[in-house]
This record gives sequence, C-alpha cells and structure tokens, in this order.
Amino acid sequence: MTDPALYVHVPFCETKCPYCDFNSFAVEGRDVDGYLDALRREMDARGVPPDPPTIFVGGGTPTVVEPAQLRAYLSDLVARLVPRADREFTVEANPGSLTAEKAAILKECGVTRVSLGAQSFHDRHLKTLGRVHGVAQIVEAAQIVRDAGIGGLNLDFIYAVPGQTMREWAETLDRAVALAPDHLSCYALIFEPGTEFHALRARGAMRGAPESIELAMFRFTERRLRAAGYRRYEISNFARPGRECRHNLNYWRNGSYAGFGAGAFSYLGGERLGNERNLARYAQAVRARGDAIVSRERLDAAAAAAETVALGLRTAEGVDLAAVGARYDQDLRARYDEVIADLAARRFVHDDKRLRLARRGWRVADTVAAAFL
Repeated sequence: MTDPALYVHVPFCETKCPYCDFNSFAVEGRDVDGYLDALRREMDARGVPPDPPTIFVGGGTPTVVEPAQLRAYLSDLVARLVPRADREFTVEANPGSLTAEKAAILKECGVTRVSLGAQSFHDRHLKTLGRVHGVAQIVEAAQIVRDAGIGGLNLDFIYAVPGQTMREWAETLDRAVALAPDHLSCYALIFEPGTEFHALRARGAMRGAPESIELAMFRFTERRLRAAGYRRYEISNFARPGRECRHNLNYWRNGSYAGFGAGAFSYLGGERLGNERNLARYAQAVRARGDAIVSRERLDAAAAAAETVALGLRTAEGVDLAAVGARYDQDLRARYDEVIADLAARRFVHDDKRLRLARRGWRVADTVAAAFL
C-alpha cells in the first residue's frame, strides 16, 4: 500500500501579511530553534511515512529561517525517508528571503519544486498586500531557483486587489508567463475572518474589488494562460502538461496525508487529525506526550464520499462517481441523481463518464460543491 503524502509546517514569515489566515507568525523574536526541535520530536514520536510520493514544506515561509536552520531541518527530514527518484518535493519561498545559498541547500536536500509567493508585478499592489519584496526580487528569485538546478517553479499571484485594474492584472500575467514557470497559482483576494483586511473592510476602511471586475479577471486568467500553454487543472491552478502539483492533486482526490508541525492536519485511515496551532502549546504538548493532536474526526462512509465528490469537482478531471461509490460502498448515482440533473440543467456541470464542472460552473464552484455536501 502506498505511503501517505507528507506535509511539514514551518510557520515563520518575515512579517504577517494582512490578508493571510494561515497559521503563520512574524519570525522576529520567535524561538525558531525551539520550534524546529519540537518538530523533530514530533516526527520521532509519531513516525514519518518512509516513502511518501510527495512532500510539501509550507508555512509561513520555510526559507525565512537561517541557512544552518534550513539545512538542519530539511536534512533531518530527508534522512527519515527511503530514496525515491520520482518523488515530488515542494518548498514554499518568498522572493524577499530566498538566496542562492538557501536555494543550494534546497537542491542538496532533494527539493524538486519551489513555490514562490510573487503575488503581483506591480509594486503598489505588493505594498497593499503587505509584501516585503519588490517586483525586481521576483525575477531575481526565479533565476536563483533555476541557477540552483531546481526544475519545478510555481508562482503564486493574487487578483482582485483593491484598486487593481484589468490592465494591471493582464500585465502581471504577461510578466509571469515571460518567466516561463511550469506552474501558476492565481487566487482571488478573500477577506478571511480574523485577518487585518477583514477588519479593515468591516469598519469601511477598505473595499473589495467589484464582483464584475473579479469575474472578468477570473475569466481572463484562463484565456491568457491557455494561450500561453497552461491548462487549468483546478479552480486556481494552471500548469504545463504533466507539471501539475501532485501533492495538491492528492488533497483534491481526498487521498491520505501525514502532517507535522503547529496547526498541521493529517488524514490517515479515514480519520482527520488536527494539531495545536499555538506555537508554545504545540511545543509543550510534543515534549510532554510526543504529539500535539487536539482534534479528531472520523467521517462515516456517506460523508466521506460526499466530501470526495465535492473536492474532486474542483479539478478539471472531475469525479468518477462509480469509482468513488465503490471506494465507500455507496450508490452515488441514486443518491445524487436529482442534484446532478438540476446542476446540468443550469449548465454548471457536464455528466458523461465523469462528472465535471462546465465552463459556467467554474465561477460558482463552491456553490456546486456545496450541493453534494
């Protein structure tokens, strides 16, 4: 049986971006060595799957730590694994903190993909988003990845930023394509509860982009990137053929994964496990009992099947209802016949050998998915 995918959370950033609701913290004044020691102890106690097909080290910004710390935690992680030539190994980075020295360490430790948080090719929008890098550093960081011999490069971008025009978004996409990454992630700005942006909007100090502008940018993104040879394989993700992020596809297929670090989740044996988010409590729990698990949820077969359908509909490949039904011993055709007929009549889905979002359905994907939950 295939080992689960592996996720490792390194929650430190140079600063906390005002739109971000991830479990991340400004690195200044933090006990990084103490956290990395707790992470090592958690992996010792729980056991890392020795042959994961994919690894994703996220955050936070895993490369914001000092080079010696970066080498120590990555080499410790790799030492726990059996060698595997086809393993996808992704590490997130920001243009402001990635150096040639750090990129060389990534390569040395077997990293095959770097995901750069570029966000915009306009300095004024980077400032709005609270980013600490400038446009020039995006280009420099992409070159650093290439010079290190790391073959996979993803660039993250955000659109529908307050004040952003369609022309500016088109310019950002053009400059992104000019860098020739094999993968692009393009997300509409969301005002997540608990973030600074959410608070600003709540008191009228910030307004989101009009829905019409956001929709136009969403549609334009697909057209522009398709023309450049990128295929949308998930709502916000585009790749050259064969360069899709296998780690994220495993999430959308509701596959198993083991997560380590503060706030990390695991999905193992049909059970979802959640770690303590607070850094001090995470470290304390790991040192006391070997893990920091604070939540457990086991879905019954019907709920797990529904979740698998909802996740799978985010992807261009869609869902094989017969295969999902067999996986959970559920008759999904009988269960969802009326739901599918209604969505098809509204031209939100195509229902042939696989159930897929229609072009009209991409922009209301969350609504479509909710119909199955």
